[in-house]
Amino acid sequence: MDRFSIDIDRADKLFHVLSEIVDHPLFDDSPRVALSATLSVTSLDLGASVRTLCASDQMIGANVCLRSQFEALIRSVWALHRATDLQVEKLSTQQLTLDTQQGAKNIPLAAEMLEELDKIPHLAQLTSALNEFKGGAWQPLNSYVHAGLYAVLHTRFGGPPSLLNQIFRISNGFGMLAFNNLGILTGISGIQAEIRAATASFSSVLPDYRSDT
Repeated sequence: MDRFSIDIDRADKLFHVLSEIVDHPLFDDSPRVALSATLSVTSLDLGASVRTLCASDQMIGANVCLRSQFEALIRSVWALHRATDLQVEKLSTQQLTLDTQQGAKNIPLAAEMLEELDKIPHLAQLTSALNEFKGGAWQPLNSYVHAGLYAVLHTRFGGPPSLLNQIFRISNGFGMLAFNNLGILTGISGIQAEIRAATASFSSVLPDYRSDT
């Protein structure tokens, strides 16, 4: 298989395996835990869109969904560790009204959430990886979302297969992190190690291993 091919079946297999691992009740029924789980699932749903768009050679749409997937992942971790009770309440509303929409607008942006997560020592490895991605990719992703120069150039001239494959792998990496958060929310000891072990044979669809992280 070409090293730049999009092996969507292999990625789907990975996420099926991870789904089975985390298929347990949440460790409690608090609004905070429920919100974190919901946002992780939102991130996974967006990741499924990225995979489909990559397989269809739709680089602009894949980048747009990748940014949303990334933000949903950050919010899922932030909701668990740093959101106030009031912020959790605002994002947990069951009604879509002008008032609830306005309240949700006051939730911190992704950059602010990352700054808050940076203060939690045991999340250092995760936040380092998220900050590295944001530092290098945020401007191009915003350009795709807002039909800026990156979007214009790729519409006119296309993009290299290597870039599409990179988007695909990064998105799958975010998916693995979302499943990791869902594993944490089960409260089951050792489930994160089980998730890591399960991903070992799926390196062809995940970001390249970094020995320094």
